[in-house]
Amino acid sequence: MTLPPPRATRTTPSTAIANLAQVGTPIYVKLVMSFRRRIETGEWAVDQQIPSLDELARDEGVARATIRHAIGFLESEGLIGRYRGRGTFVLRRPQSGVFYDIPTSWDTLVNHVPDIQIEWLESSTVMRPQSINHHGGSLSPDGYQHLRRLQKHNQIPYFVGDSYVERTIFRAIGKKAFNSPVPMQLIQNHAGERIGRAEQTIQASNADFEVAQLLDVPVNTAIMVVTRSVFDKDEVLVYESQGLFRSDFVRVHMRLK
Repeated sequence: MTLPPPRATRTTPSTAIANLAQVGTPIYVKLVMSFRRRIETGEWAVDQQIPSLDELARDEGVARATIRHAIGFLESEGLIGRYRGRGTFVLRRPQSGVFYDIPTSWDTLVNHVPDIQIEWLESSTVMRPQSINHHGGSLSPDGYQHLRRLQKHNQIPYFVGDSYVERTIFRAIGKKAFNSPVPMQLIQNHAGERIGRAEQTIQASNADFEVAQLLDVPVNTAIMVVTRSVFDKDEVLVYESQGLFRSDFVRVHMRLK
């Protein structure tokens, strides 16, 4: 899969669904993001009752079932609670304005376990990673296991990724173990003493036709491309991955000082 040249694109969030419609994200996701912002900003305060499904459907100009779907997403996150005969109330504010913070340190990367569902798309043996440019080092003569998977949060696809695991490591770990949402944790646990360096690159790009279908977004929607390379102490590439994230579901946060 070849990515188009990165473009510097930026979308300004808005709580008006009419404006958000221009972004091209599925309507229920726009509603989820909009409703989460209302909770995050205090417009819908903790312990406050929010408008009914009928009121929200009328205000947003969408079907009642679409509102129910969005509200159900927030309920599954524990942000709101529905009580028969009383209505729907805010339980807590979101810990983050997005669903996934891209790790920016090795410790965070190997220890963070996100709440996701995994769907396998492909598994094959190759001699070299395809369409990923790692920074220096050499390739393993034993080849690599290529793993491609789609990740979802509450059934909404937000990530499609290609991973290449050195065959000696993959055979020792086994494919079943890679059902883990944190493959880097497996690499650390199995080959931690071999690891010499690890690098991560984050850049903006746009979804091609295939990626747009997998992530349920329009073609050319902004995405985040995260490439990771892990080398052993002899500078042999032992793991490489390229993850494509929906930009409306992730962020990168780093403390600078």
